[in-house]
Amino acid sequence: MDNHLKIYSKKTKNGLNVQVIPMPKYNQVYGIAMTDFGSVDLTNPNTKEKLPAGIAHFIEHKLFAKKDYDSSEKFALYGANANAYTSYTKTAYLFQTLENTQANLATLLDLIQNPYFTEENVEKERGIIKQEVSMYLDMPEWKIEQEILAKLYPNDPISYDIAGTNQSLDEITKDNLLETYQTFYNQKNMNLVLVGNLDPDEIFNYVDQNDLLITDGPVIKATLPEKQAVLPGESQVLDINQSKSTLGIRIDDKLFENNPIKIQYMLNMIFEILIGESSKLYEELINQRIVNDNFGYNVIVERGYCFVLVGGDSNNPELLREKLFQQFTSEKFMRMALDTVVERFKREIIGSLIFSQNSPEAIANQQAELYFYDIDINQLLNIIQSIDKEELVKLAQNVLVSENMSYIDLIGRENG
Repeated sequence: MDNHLKIYSKKTKNGLNVQVIPMPKYNQVYGIAMTDFGSVDLTNPNTKEKLPAGIAHFIEHKLFAKKDYDSSEKFALYGANANAYTSYTKTAYLFQTLENTQANLATLLDLIQNPYFTEENVEKERGIIKQEVSMYLDMPEWKIEQEILAKLYPNDPISYDIAGTNQSLDEITKDNLLETYQTFYNQKNMNLVLVGNLDPDEIFNYVDQNDLLITDGPVIKATLPEKQAVLPGESQVLDINQSKSTLGIRIDDKLFENNPIKIQYMLNMIFEILIGESSKLYEELINQRIVNDNFGYNVIVERGYCFVLVGGDSNNPELLREKLFQQFTSEKFMRMALDTVVERFKREIIGSLIFSQNSPEAIANQQAELYFYDIDINQLLNIIQSIDKEELVKLAQNVLVSENMSYIDLIGRENG
């Protein structure tokens, strides 16, 4: 893998890390600027003041608005598709183009460094985001995810909607937007990655000549609240056509904080063995129509948080939960984790990783995220290959603990 991806890195005079990964055989260029600041970061580390939920997402929206233009229109003018997203711990701004790379890079740099917050445009955006939040409230998939996170992490920012609530949105002003932006959008807290048909020296020279006006400052980490005990599960009866069930498992901090990327791969292997599409239980659940093909699992590992969500539509949530609790034990995993099985899943993960390296988009997004864990994409193969059965069994023993599990069932009224 090292022979396929050459990563060129340079820091600007103010500390911004810029990485270029040339892919000469591709016409496409993909650029992403990421900051280590997301929806869970609700304490200003400088002032210790609490921030309203949704402020990271609000900044993401408003950075596109400039005094005399909108950044998305500039990207379109130069032939690029542009987007942005806010996760629990990151905010990212990106473009994808076949032409005008330098002009689109200039637009991206301008986008992240020249905020234009006014009382009028903040009020307008507040109404737009409130409509967005209202739409989510009617989505059972959104509701069940928020509810299970509130069980796994009681009174924790991760259980709040990334977009905020009507009440928290009312607390956002142009002043606290600007103060929050200036705190977290400093160059040492950010990363810029470009992938595609590029000359690294040209990119570095251009960025050096246009060194960002963003504040130079220390790496910022908001203080996360101390985690409380996982709450017991519950069932709720709603006006929905299809019942849904989600089982959540919270991973203790000490298990993942020193090596989160490896733990993420290991957790994916554990749950692929236990409940993946090739498992006997998955086949049984499908054949008995307890679940449909949207049933699955999702492993989330981010700064300060690690959890697994398992579920989907279910015609019998109680029976599904009973079968999952029976399956999710370290004893059951030990019986299933044969050497041949572990090696097969390692090969599958390696195959998926290699396949993803045909995509500038996948490479850029992954490399931008990995930077904040002091890892680059060329190290992933060795990390996966280093996983052995004994490690998996030991991790499963620490993860498959009933005290760290909870559930939410949403039951349709005709089924309740």
